[in-house]
Amino acid sequence: MLEYIAPTKRKAMTKARATRIFLENEGRCCNCGQLIRQGDGWFIEHLVPLAQGGADDDTNARPAHTKCKAKKDATDAAAKAQRDRMVTASWEGKRKSKWQSRGFEKAAPQRSASRPIQRKNEA
Repeated sequence: MLEYIAPTKRKAMTKARATRIFLENEGRCCNCGQLIRQGDGWFIEHLVPLAQGGADDDTNARPAHTKCKAKKDATDAAAKAQRDRMVTASWEGKRKSKWQSRGFEKAAPQRSASRPIQRKNEA
């Protein structure tokens, strides 16, 4: 059963909050499990993405290496796309008409951008 997931409002990530989350998780990357060492780029990652209904609180936030971000983002995007496909698979929105007009005739190609286009009426 699928249900509507309302967007989660993001709280401010202050240095104090990021430090608290980092220390609570002993400085381990939530993606690869390795220690984040001095000089490594890191940020706070949501285990369950906000776009998929995750809460923006400290229980859903973990430190992660910047180098591990692309892989996690790809899996999150794939999960969201799969969910979107499931939701919209049987949606019957506005259908394209089977009847189409003939359209416009193709214009002759312009040979040079420096010359003005000559209309059929002009000679």
